[in-house]
Amino acid sequence: MSTKKLDVWIIESDTVYREVPFTVVADWLQQGRLLGEDRVRLTGQKQWHAIAAIKALQPYLPQAKAAEPQDRAEALEPVELGLRWNRPRESEDDDVDMIPLIDISLVLLIFFMMTASVTSGMMANIDTPGAKHQLAAISNEMWWIGVEPKSRAGAVERGDEGQPLPWLSLGRDMQELLAPTTDRAAFLGALAEKLGAEQGEVKVRLRADRSLPIEIVKGVTLDVQDLEARLNRGRAAGQRLTFALVGEVSEPAD
Repeated sequence: MSTKKLDVWIIESDTVYREVPFTVVADWLQQGRLLGEDRVRLTGQKQWHAIAAIKALQPYLPQAKAAEPQDRAEALEPVELGLRWNRPRESEDDDVDMIPLIDISLVLLIFFMMTASVTSGMMANIDTPGAKHQLAAISNEMWWIGVEPKSRAGAVERGDEGQPLPWLSLGRDMQELLAPTTDRAAFLGALAEKLGAEQGEVKVRLRADRSLPIEIVKGVTLDVQDLEARLNRGRAAGQRLTFALVGEVSEPAD
């Protein structure tokens, strides 16, 4: 194993480092950056193994020192150091790009603070939440994403864990560009194809059925935000794309 590279999964921070040389992994163990419960695997393989179970890495784990009488006597007295120990951080940890995480937080905040009102005759097949007051008007030539609990024929599809899958659609104004589908990859591919060439702020209505759990709406929002980050890779600052998601509600009641 020492001649190959490893993928390292730090459980505490849920961080994965890929193609790390064996010698570097051994150094991290000796420095205390890795613990026995952290995971490793040979690069290219799928199964993870606990570091404590890898014989080649066990010698580099901190070894417990045999207790001596004076150690027991000292242990009886509580000691407060007032220090908080953190794992050493390498310089590459300081280079993590936090902008996508900040963007996601802002998008979620704006989504729950703003809504757009739509008349009952426009794309009324999705039962969006109702509102007493119109907070934001829908502009012309606005893109929209539909999120429904079932197909228009009434079919419900479930994932591997038995949870219902959302039906996702894409359109602009009154025109539907992608019929409802539970294939999230196909939906994101269509969204990238239609909006990938856009620049600046692109307003998108999120037309979610009122019966859907909020976790599903959050998941779709995060998928769109992740697509935005992927589309912006390699773009100059003036050519970046920003999705401005606005939650849609039904026409204000009289």
